[in-house]
Amino acid sequence: MRRNDDYWGAKPQIKEVILKGVKEEAARVAGLLAGQADVISNLPIEDIERVSKHPRKRVEKVVGFRMYFLGMNVAFKPFDNKLVRQAINYALDPYVMLKHIYDGNGAVVNGPLGSNWVGFDPKIKRYPYDPNKARELLGKAGYANGLDLKLYFAPDRHLKGKEVCEVIANQLGKVGIKVELISQEYAVYWGKDGVNGGKLPLYYAGSNGSDADTYFDQYFRTGTSKRIGYSNPEFDKLIDEEQRTGDHKKRVAILQQAGRILMEDVPFAPLYTLSEIYGLARNVIWKGTPDNKILASEMKIRV
Repeated sequence: MRRNDDYWGAKPQIKEVILKGVKEEAARVAGLLAGQADVISNLPIEDIERVSKHPRKRVEKVVGFRMYFLGMNVAFKPFDNKLVRQAINYALDPYVMLKHIYDGNGAVVNGPLGSNWVGFDPKIKRYPYDPNKARELLGKAGYANGLDLKLYFAPDRHLKGKEVCEVIANQLGKVGIKVELISQEYAVYWGKDGVNGGKLPLYYAGSNGSDADTYFDQYFRTGTSKRIGYSNPEFDKLIDEEQRTGDHKKRVAILQQAGRILMEDVPFAPLYTLSEIYGLARNVIWKGTPDNKILASEMKIRV
């Protein structure tokens, strides 16, 4: 692509950009290290140290927008019981997942949203890791002898999804919830017989965006999707109101109010957002973006 010198906006420093799609991680990193690429996205965690130590390359990391969570479809038992959903939240410790699987490259979600999303409320806190509280709630829900559940995930879609779900199964097992992991290709997982058709009671997923309206509307508004099966008239009313509101501050306040309802009902278990990791030549001046977009118009070359 060539720079359009007749464009009305600010003129980028770079005159020409060549884009290459390289799916294989090893080939992408090798191309960067060999000087065949100046910038690559989705740098594997395992290669961060190698690229960082290279004399002519560097690593750029920024906490991304994509949030990961467990979806609990309330149309299925036992997820129609709020106490069970709350128990699962108390039973999970995403800090362990982030530290040991992703080497700390990300941030635990504190509430229903990542801290870089519109609608984030710093006053909302996630359920603390408390296995005893989880067992207590399961007993109150009528499951003192435990539960058997199936957890669905798509390893070809979610980075290290299998490893994460193994940790989730282990943590839930400690409170009496026996979990069977079911791996599916993404086309099956997301299809009409999967998440998008509302056929999976419990699943590991991610949602990408930057405004709470997108996530709240897609997953939790009555009738929008079968993914969660959740319905709360008070929540719906707030979403209707914020979508009619042009004042940004008022919108944020309404979204925060909706978030508090979700954290009480928890038809999901929020986990974490991962860092977007880029590998760059050291003479490329650029900070990276949380949405995994490579914006050459914002880059400069140090000469």
